Amino acid sequence: MTEDTHDIIHSPLARMLSGEGHTLHIDIYRGANEPDWILEIEDETGTSTVFDERFATDQAALDAALTEIETEGGIHRFYANAQAGAMASEAEMLAKLDTLKKSSPKASKALAHNMMEALSEEELDELDGLLLEVDADQGMTLDTLDGFLHAIAIGPETVMPSRWLPKVWDLDDGGMMPPMDSLEQVNHLMGLIMRHYNSIIWGLEQSPPVFAPMWPVFEHNGREEDDAEGWAHGFTEGVKLSLAAWQPLLRDPQGQQWYHPIALLGDEDAPPEWDDLIRTPEQRAKLTAQIEDNVLQIHAYWLPVRQAVAERQTAQAMGTKVGRNEPCPCGSGKKFKKCCGSPADLH
Repeated sequence: MTEDTHDIIHSPLARMLSGEGHTLHIDIYRGANEPDWILEIEDETGTSTVFDERFATDQAALDAALTEIETEGGIHRFYANAQAGAMASEAEMLAKLDTLKKSSPKASKALAHNMMEALSEEELDELDGLLLEVDADQGMTLDTLDGFLHAIAIGPETVMPSRWLPKVWDLDDGGMMPPMDSLEQVNHLMGLIMRHYNSIIWGLEQSPPVFAPMWPVFEHNGREEDDAEGWAHGFTEGVKLSLAAWQPLLRDPQGQQWYHPIALLGDEDAPPEWDDLIRTPEQRAKLTAQIEDNVLQIHAYWLPVRQAVAERQTAQAMGTKVGRNEPCPCGSGKKFKKCCGSPADLH
């Protein structure tokens, strides 16, 4: 980092628009050394629309956002079009991958591998150094980030990067990334974090799931012991991002047993009487040894919920094309109004 740092500047004209059952966040930002403003509109599901046009003033960007929302027919229609566009983009990507798979299996495997490829040892060292360099006092270390991303990956709901990235740096100013030398450096650091996150998801999707935590090792009484305290702290912070959604597991006696070793080691809000349970290296090592099996159990617990949410989001994005008395497109065999079209129930 140099003293002449170039922050990402967020316009004070950024705002939230709520109505018709939806909320849109209009964000307007630029690099400090870049004259033009970028316009992005994100809905409550995290679906983001970034405008190709760049704007000379932040007011021009705001005017363009409001005009676009009005032109498309209001907040609900903008939301629906954004969802449909995201689905179409995903479908197009999957179709291209399918075509590539049929025409060139080797190239298809290579592409999928690159998208989810785990960071190399050199890249992990680079990420570790960048995390410390950006904010050694407030930001997460590599082991804490790894635990944080594991909780987000296996939890009951999708948490978009716009919600969890500020927590990595302990930002409370509405930004997603801390001040850095350039947008290129920001993108590079974000790319390393997202690739690591994707590799966690990829590992957990294998059969059987692969759990490979990034926590340090220390020597105690001539033996190497794992130190999962930082990792566990990150995991508990990830849980707190969606604490209401995690309640079914946290209230379940079996779920409490799975989560307890992680909470003992990492929850900074733990009651003082827990201190005696983690006072010695032997106690902490014993708790750490339970984490792998427990995380895999938690992953399995939430898997049906994540699948149901994905099905529901798909069906709701198609809602204008599906009659409420027609079969639900998710394949459950139920009527749409009794399945993904229901306002409350998951199946």
